[in-house]
Amino acid sequence: MQLAKPWENFLKQSIDLQQFYAELNGFIRQYDYILPDKDKIFAVFDYVLPADIRCVLFGEDPYPRLASACGVAFWDKEINSWDDKTNGNSLKNILKALLVARGKADYSTKIEATRAIARQVQFKTPPQLFEHWLSQGVLLVNTSLTFSNSKTKKEHFEFWQPFHIKLIRALNKRSSSPFYILWGGKAARWEQEICQSIDNPEKIIKQGHPTFIHQFLDKSRPHFSPFSEIIEKTGLSWY
Repeated sequence: MQLAKPWENFLKQSIDLQQFYAELNGFIRQYDYILPDKDKIFAVFDYVLPADIRCVLFGEDPYPRLASACGVAFWDKEINSWDDKTNGNSLKNILKALLVARGKADYSTKIEATRAIARQVQFKTPPQLFEHWLSQGVLLVNTSLTFSNSKTKKEHFEFWQPFHIKLIRALNKRSSSPFYILWGGKAARWEQEICQSIDNPEKIIKQGHPTFIHQFLDKSRPHFSPFSEIIEKTGLSWY
């Protein structure tokens, strides 16, 4: 239950890692049930090196299911195909938003139709999509890296806040700060902190959380996709 070595080296000037790991161990021991598995809490940091970070996408907290939570924000490890039935809405709405950005769907397109379109255009599978994002230097990280139950969410968000503040400041000290995509209200709270050290406030992209279709897409603008802004600003390939 430790960060990958490159990240330890990157953050050691900002965080007393031995103290932090001790505090983390003490924190999770309070709970009978923790998601993801302890060895996956920092899994996203195994995919991307600090020097390669071009974009940080903040979500809220891990999926509340053992088979789904994998330490990478929004990646549901239980879902290998868009045809797999999901317990939540995030992946379904991410798929729809990506297809809208490609001009293949709109707000009113039903989920079964989006799945059929994904098959027709040979769209990346969910694992391929998240690996594609990570390979370009997109850090997919939740505001809270752990979850126990709905009643203790606030405790988890508060525990991880100092870690994220130091992570943001360290990333913004590089020669060029990354883009920040903030999905949902919990992630949006980072805007003020990011603004204190980012080299260009235009690099902050605030959007609704994909769990809620009415926040993530716009019924009054059926051809709107949050990914249009993301693609235009970051210059990365998102599908």
